[in-house]
Amino acid sequence: LAPFQCHGHPNGTSTLKRYATVYCDGEGQHLAMFIIGGFACLMPVLFLAICTWVVLVHLPARLARSDAKCLESYSFLIRRFRPGAEIASVLFLVRNALVVLCPLATSTPGQLAMMNLIFYVNLIGVSFFKPWRSMSCNLLDCMLLFGMMVILDVGSVSVTDSNPAASMAMVMAFVVIMLLSILLNLLNGGYRYFQQKYRKQFRFFTCHQKNAAGSMARFLKMELELRNPGTKTFIDCDDLTDLTRLFSYVGQDTETFLILGSPAILTRKWCVGEMVTAHRNNVKTLLLSWPAFLKPDEKFIEHFPTLVPDYGELANHGIGLSDVAKTFRWLHTVASHNLPEKFTPSSAFPLVSMLCGQSLSACRMTTFYSTDCPVLANPEDTEAMATAMVLSSMLNPKLIGTRLPLTSVLEEGNDVLDGAQVALMICSSNCWKSAQVERWLLQTSQLPSCGVIPVIAEDNFLVPSPSMYEELRPTSLLDQQEFQRYCMVIKALFQEIAVVFVPQNYSSTHEDLLLRANQAAGRLQATLTPLAEKVRAIEDRDGYKHIAEIDKGVTLKEDDWKEDPVFGKTLSATL
Repeated sequence: LAPFQCHGHPNGTSTLKRYATVYCDGEGQHLAMFIIGGFACLMPVLFLAICTWVVLVHLPARLARSDAKCLESYSFLIRRFRPGAEIASVLFLVRNALVVLCPLATSTPGQLAMMNLIFYVNLIGVSFFKPWRSMSCNLLDCMLLFGMMVILDVGSVSVTDSNPAASMAMVMAFVVIMLLSILLNLLNGGYRYFQQKYRKQFRFFTCHQKNAAGSMARFLKMELELRNPGTKTFIDCDDLTDLTRLFSYVGQDTETFLILGSPAILTRKWCVGEMVTAHRNNVKTLLLSWPAFLKPDEKFIEHFPTLVPDYGELANHGIGLSDVAKTFRWLHTVASHNLPEKFTPSSAFPLVSMLCGQSLSACRMTTFYSTDCPVLANPEDTEAMATAMVLSSMLNPKLIGTRLPLTSVLEEGNDVLDGAQVALMICSSNCWKSAQVERWLLQTSQLPSCGVIPVIAEDNFLVPSPSMYEELRPTSLLDQQEFQRYCMVIKALFQEIAVVFVPQNYSSTHEDLLLRANQAAGRLQATLTPLAEKVRAIEDRDGYKHIAEIDKGVTLKEDDWKEDPVFGKTLSATL
């Protein structure tokens, strides 16, 4: 850098700072030194360019092919930084290059200001992104940068300003920047205030209990956003990344607070906290009551601390027992709508219409067609039906243009069509006890070319076991022969590897469910062995005589079940 650093003299000429006998005139010896210095500067620039290409382009491409050797070769660049912060290696190289260029400034105050700016930006970046692999290294880097800035600030006191006009221009520039920052912040605050007052971030906020209404909440979110383009419906697994912001979303960013009134929702402290926040902030509230939901009476309010012993966590958010009691009494005045005993696609249509405040003729909603690709679910289980509708809505766009027809959720009382090519069975708790499920599976087992894929819809779902068949027999209305066949159908069903699709899970984001719907679509398009063929194979296989013993009141032993080669294979495959 020596050829680029000149020092002025009173007679108007200038010479190089390091070589006082060489004039800065761009001719002769100075020109030769300038060219050599320029080429020398290209070396670190080239190194910086190569490092940037490696970190941003080459290394990600090689890691996508699981090239561990490449990662080891370039570890000198990235091993000091945490995963995901590899770009910091390039940024630190840029910082070092800028520090080296600081002496090129013509005045000492300019050099000090340039270095201070670099260190300020560096300090903010390290404090915010924490790029170092070890937290102690992040703290050490911040302390070193802070110390360097203090040294520069102290040293600048004793520096004589050789160009006051330039210094004043720099000060004025930063004063203008600060004033503009204050003005922009005020404008942004005013914009956000009016936006929250007249246009909330979320059109609906679904307050729900995950294991009892998680699938219903997902279904409503999809349909409400479809019905109201350009709006958002809040569901925690998609939209909540910071728990401390939960109540602010309810009070400040929500137009309509929707309570999914499952029976035990009032015993969930976070749901209660959301209700209190909606009450405090006068947020428009709708209550969707499950058939078994009971509004809280004075006795429930009195025993709430006993029913919810960990309610004290709400106190950290300024919510006390008196607030909870007021909110529970307020629930009696909230507009409510009763969910039907059996939730079906036909009842879902007017439900979403009511929530949107639209007439049925003006609504645009997902249609569940009656096709040759039915989705079977226990019609007595609201969550299972909601899961079926969510899966069908996500599957149909992926089946357009394929050889398969669109899926449909089969309603109670309808039969599986004779031309059905493939079916999806939503496996939920107690689904095998449903008389309608018995009927559908027996019908499907009579179709010559219909394959069935089991879909696990609950985290606690268990693959059928001998004890389950014993529990089914007393409640089943099937005769002995039909019940034996029904047991064989269930066993044959689980010879297919199940698809896991659990909308009510805490980690089931929209992207995760789309990925699982993609997997289900791939399975549907693959060649499946018809269920009827699997049942025939089971009937011809030895070891299934135990089924008849259930009707005779004989308790099966676990060892008898383990002799079953097909079920043993199915259990391992499913797990």
